[in-house]
Amino acid sequence: MSSDKDANANPRPATKYGLRYEDLSDEDREFFRPFWQEPEPHPNFVVHDENLVRARVRMATGLSFTLVLVGILLTLALAASQLPLLAGASVVVAGLGLFGLVAVRRRLFAWLRVPGSSPPTRNKKARWFWLPHTIVIISVLCMVASFAVVPQFVTHLDELHQRAWSIFFAEFGFFGLLVAALMYGLIALAAYSKHDDDERIMRPTDYAEQMLEKDLRKRSGDDFYDSDWITGKRR
Repeated sequence: MSSDKDANANPRPATKYGLRYEDLSDEDREFFRPFWQEPEPHPNFVVHDENLVRARVRMATGLSFTLVLVGILLTLALAASQLPLLAGASVVVAGLGLFGLVAVRRRLFAWLRVPGSSPPTRNKKARWFWLPHTIVIISVLCMVASFAVVPQFVTHLDELHQRAWSIFFAEFGFFGLLVAALMYGLIALAAYSKHDDDERIMRPTDYAEQMLEKDLRKRSGDDFYDSDWITGKRR
C-alpha cells in the first residue's frame, strides 16, 4: 500500500519521446506488438542474380580502391620515415588494390559475372591508355631524378645552375602528370561513353534512313512526333 501511495504522490513525469514500455497496459502492449517485431520475409521474395552480382561488384570495387589508397599512404609514410625496405614492401598493398580494380573491370572471376555470361570484350579504344601510362612513368622518373640524380651529375656547376636543373626536371614531371590526367579523362570518355550518332559532329551519310527504320520498328502507322515550328500544325 505504501508503494502505491508513493507512486500516486510522485507520478512519473511525462516524456516527450512517446510512451514507455513499462507504462503501457497489457492491451496497449498487445496493440503495439506488431510494430516492434521483426517482419517475416515474404515467401515470394527472391534476390535475382543480377542484383547479387551488382552488390559483389560494388563491394569489390570499394575494397580495391581502399587498398590502393591505403597502400599509397603507407608507402609515402614509410618513405618519409626513411624506411625504404618497408616502403617498398607496402607497394604490394597498392598492387593488390590495382589488381582488384582490373579484376572487377574485366570480370576475371566467375562470381563477378551473371551466371552463363562471358567476360566483357575488350574495348578497342582502351588500348590507347598505354600513352598516358608511359607519360606517368616518365614524369615520375623525372621527379625522382630532380632531387636524386641531377645533383650528382651537375656538381661542376654553381649552386644556382644546380637548382635550376633540379627545378626543370621537377616542373617537367608535374607537367607530364597534368597532361597524363587530361589524356586519361579524354580516353576514358572515348572508350566508355555510349555510342550515339545523334551527338556526332559528322553523322553517317545514311543516318536519316537508320533512324527511320528504327522508328518504324518501334511504332506502327503515321504517329511520329512533328513540332509546330516545322509544319505549323497544332497537335
